[in-house]
Amino acid sequence: MSGPPGVADLVRLWLPSRASADARLTTLLVALDGDDVRRAPLGVHHQRMLRLHDQLSERPLDAVADCSQCGAENEFAVPVAAICAVPEPPREAEVALAVGGARVRYRLPTLADLTAISGAGVAEGLAALAALTCLDDEAPEMTDYDLARLVQSWEELDPAAAVQVDLVCAGCGADVAADVAVPEFVAHQLDRVVDALLRQVDVVARAYGWSEDAILALPAQRRRRYIELIEQRSSSTLPLVAVGA
Repeated sequence: MSGPPGVADLVRLWLPSRASADARLTTLLVALDGDDVRRAPLGVHHQRMLRLHDQLSERPLDAVADCSQCGAENEFAVPVAAICAVPEPPREAEVALAVGGARVRYRLPTLADLTAISGAGVAEGLAALAALTCLDDEAPEMTDYDLARLVQSWEELDPAAAVQVDLVCAGCGADVAADVAVPEFVAHQLDRVVDALLRQVDVVARAYGWSEDAILALPAQRRRRYIELIEQRSSSTLPLVAVGA
């Protein structure tokens, strides 16, 4: 990604919340970076999402994990910098497992693979994912144990694909392993960014009659200053003199 999208592009490209978080972020990243996004390993895809968040949001990526022992909610900041610092796996990276007495090779799953198995149950989907990523002529039948070993091998090779943060419960001191669903967290934050932009457009457009494009083309500091002036006018009987956009 050469740079962050402009705010007008973000408002135009960001899909409504009725779509899934992964689908919305993928659409945005494809628009920004091209269709190669779909063929990147999942960890690389997650890192792109997190970098996009940092470019577009001034807020930390906060999350909450419930303690299984006492039920207490534990707030924590997702370690975005640490996740993004994880080295990307080589594009041609593969893992090899002994399955049924034979050595079988698998590549890392990509977003396109997950899209292909969407709607399948966990067990069925994992078996289908193994078949899709098998690099040998024929994918072998795999036991649950084989599939678990394959998932572990994938995570070791592409650690940003499955993000987990270890915490100590603030309520009882128990260890808490918090799984971080990167698309869900990033989509939630981008919803907040886009909603804030749309509110700014609404306030300024109502006051001055300017178009959405004209308002979003303003530097953020100027948009905020116009809103301050509008709010001052609404609480005062003094007339407001508007300068051009």
